[in-house]
Amino acid sequence: MSEKAGAGESGFGKPDLFLITDVGSTTTKALLFERSDGAWSFVRREAPTTVEKPHEDVSLGVLSAVRAVEKATGRQLIEDGRPCVPYLSTSSAGGGLAMVVTGLVRDLTAASADRVALGAGAIVLDVFAMNDGRTPYRKIEDLKRLRPDMVLLAGGFDGDNISGPVYLAELIVESGIHPKLNPESRLDIIFGGNVNARDYVKQVLGSGFEFYSVDNVRPDGKQENPAPARALIHDLFRNHVMSQAPGYERLKSWVSAPVRPTPAAFAHILEVVSKDIDGAIMAIDIGGATTDVYTARAGSVFRTVSANLGMSYSIRNVAELGGLAAIRAMHPSDLSDAELWNRIGNKHIDPTRLPDSADDMATEWAVATVAVREAVLEHLDVMHTTAEESPESRLDLDILIRGARRPWQKELRVEGRPELALEDYDLVIGSGGILSHSPRRAAAMMLLDALQPNGVVDLAVDSAFMFPHLGVLAEVDENLARDLFHELGIVRLGTVYAPAGHDGAAALPVSGKTSGGRVVEEKIAPEEVALIPLAEGEEMNLSWGAGADGESFTARGGACGLIVDNRARPVRKGAEALAPSGYVPAASEVGAEAVEVPSAGEMKMARELAIPGQVLVGPGDRVATNTLVARSVRQFLRPFFLGVARDLEVTPEDLAEHLIKRVGDEIKVGDVVARKPRRLLPPRVYRSGVQGRIEKILDNGTLVVRESPELAREYTTVKVAEDLGRPAWEIKPYLRVEPGQPVERGQWLAADLRGGALRFSASPVRGKVNRIDGNFGMVVIEPLLEELEVYAWLPGVVESVSDTGCVVAARGTALSGIWGLGGEASGVLTMREPAPGRVVVRQFAGGDTLADLKEKRVAGLIAGGVNLQDMVGADPGFTVVALAGFGERTIPRAIMELLEAHEGKLALVDGTTQLRVGVVRPRVILPS
Repeated sequence: MSEKAGAGESGFGKPDLFLITDVGSTTTKALLFERSDGAWSFVRREAPTTVEKPHEDVSLGVLSAVRAVEKATGRQLIEDGRPCVPYLSTSSAGGGLAMVVTGLVRDLTAASADRVALGAGAIVLDVFAMNDGRTPYRKIEDLKRLRPDMVLLAGGFDGDNISGPVYLAELIVESGIHPKLNPESRLDIIFGGNVNARDYVKQVLGSGFEFYSVDNVRPDGKQENPAPARALIHDLFRNHVMSQAPGYERLKSWVSAPVRPTPAAFAHILEVVSKDIDGAIMAIDIGGATTDVYTARAGSVFRTVSANLGMSYSIRNVAELGGLAAIRAMHPSDLSDAELWNRIGNKHIDPTRLPDSADDMATEWAVATVAVREAVLEHLDVMHTTAEESPESRLDLDILIRGARRPWQKELRVEGRPELALEDYDLVIGSGGILSHSPRRAAAMMLLDALQPNGVVDLAVDSAFMFPHLGVLAEVDENLARDLFHELGIVRLGTVYAPAGHDGAAALPVSGKTSGGRVVEEKIAPEEVALIPLAEGEEMNLSWGAGADGESFTARGGACGLIVDNRARPVRKGAEALAPSGYVPAASEVGAEAVEVPSAGEMKMARELAIPGQVLVGPGDRVATNTLVARSVRQFLRPFFLGVARDLEVTPEDLAEHLIKRVGDEIKVGDVVARKPRRLLPPRVYRSGVQGRIEKILDNGTLVVRESPELAREYTTVKVAEDLGRPAWEIKPYLRVEPGQPVERGQWLAADLRGGALRFSASPVRGKVNRIDGNFGMVVIEPLLEELEVYAWLPGVVESVSDTGCVVAARGTALSGIWGLGGEASGVLTMREPAPGRVVVRQFAGGDTLADLKEKRVAGLIAGGVNLQDMVGADPGFTVVALAGFGERTIPRAIMELLEAHEGKLALVDGTTQLRVGVVRPRVILPS
């Protein structure tokens, strides 16, 4: 079926039984809907998503989930290896839309591109800018390890910098970056930078990428233009990127309507139902890797995605971003900081693991609270920033967010409170596993503690994480999707009454009569949260304020009733009264990741530079761990573009007869490059504004000049004290750089604002700060010459070579760890006393052990477990490989015997760990 098929062409019809799946980044969720005697019901089951190795076919995970539904219902849903009932699907296989963005200046064009991608719902893997502090080699290496779905290449105001965007394109080409889902296909590059650089960027990228261009996302210094880029991002993801998921074509052949991206389907059901709801809706979908937040009103939806805020892969990042103190404030247990970190860390490295104790569950609820809060703050920031930087959309966003604000709610703001602005919303809906599958009171607790609403707001949850399923259903039957949303999809938790501005020092009276005739007379103590029974469909009128200034509102019942929050803002402790005591979820249907067993025998390892360089070995050479196999020493020189034919007003074909300088010539600033004689007038002259070597002449008469390397590596001395007008000994507080830091031409080395007047000292060259001379008030800059070396690491025989390195073959035993820190290291394996350069084995390594190993300058540590608390933000000084996890874990007996048998021999350790999109685990290699 065509991806352009509409609802009328779907062939879905009006069935009484149909199936919908959502292919998620971790699990595939299957829902079977059935109508009997006019009423709808559903059965939900799930299975692991099979986008990664060894399966690499998303349809296999779909069939597993559907078979689980078959087993639960006794109905036949699969025939001839495919669903045999009407079937729809959504997909975020591979973790949703992942992007890399670039710009020239980190806080200008790169920041604009970042906001564009976030506003399009992308996970931004990295932001590259000319002034981001990374050397070109580092940029290339960082690009090479990323696996995005597409790149947004921005940079330069229109009519301004051409060199920068082209230089960034050259780095992208050198990196050989490839798409996440299909490494053999061409990566989508969206160019949204200086319009004058567009053709040059396209030429540099060549045929190795799919090139698309849109209007500049930052056409000048005053405005952003995000809409064209966002529209293209959405279109490419839906029609191009999703199709690269392995098995997608097979999945597409099964469905009765086009497969939709999970977030788009989620947004679509909000778009449908918000047309019927008088007010603004906030929906929060917290997943394993990301948290999506939606604002919906009257059929309009705005979405953001918070990358690295989630409950499995990203749970550790939530703790690091929000802080353990914030989690502990919402955590009712007496666990130590080390225990909390270890529980969080073990979920991070085993993302499908479900809590198996009440403490584990309480930890996840507390982390989810912090994740929701951070994601909502980011959502509001992106939404409001977008509106402020696009004045024409301000009115639309005001209507989208606020509608007609209740007049009394302006009194509910608390000075100093984090600006969540929840008074702008009438209904908040929680979704995602932790909110949909937890007890309803726990879901209410998480939303209440995260958002700390002021005034009155209704809370609800997605009953079984079915919003994406209903969103794709709305594509073919909007009325049915709307009915199922209200009948099965949403569970109302109740109304929150939180009188903002209340200082929490006095009891809060709550009195009235419910629509069922019950009389309520309660007093809520200061700093307490209370539940007042109020059933689904039951209502009660309450008043805010007293006398003529008082306003009334209606509290609506639900699974939790009326929730009265009498805590001062910001809250100092969680709403523990709502927490279900001792709750532990049922065992997961999704099995934990299998632990890899040791593999012994022949192994091959590629040892390569990021870019071509000098290869120092040949086939058949025997190499040791410290054998240097390849080296690259190179200066990355930027291209400059001189529009000589245009400025001389000659055709490109006639340019050659006017050139004074030719390809290969070195030119300096001010040199005459070309001269055009004119009758009765002085000749028209083109002078160079750059220094470099003429590399080539483009078809349009533009000269490409490659930036000159600093001759003989001459050092540049910048008189910072003189530029600032201060004595040499006073410059330290005004410095913006430090020794060893790369700097760009024009970058501020120091700045001083006195009396409203700014004085600064800028670098005249691109290079690296060699030293800062405090005696003379100078900064010394050395030319940027980067060196990269690759060693064999694995002792063995060179099997083959290429222009970037070689492949080493050897025999040995390989062990996979579960988490690690640090890069490649090697040393003699010891189970006994540590010594410099040794690789030490310990069952558990606590803080004292780590400190001792650092003092003894060991090369590596192999341990059963470590405390995550000791690892966060730490540099132990050696490579760490944890074989079992965080906490006091032990090394499995069979592996311990292998290590003991290898004692006294060479061991290799590599702590590199990547848990998403091409999983990389740390490793131990015991060479034979």
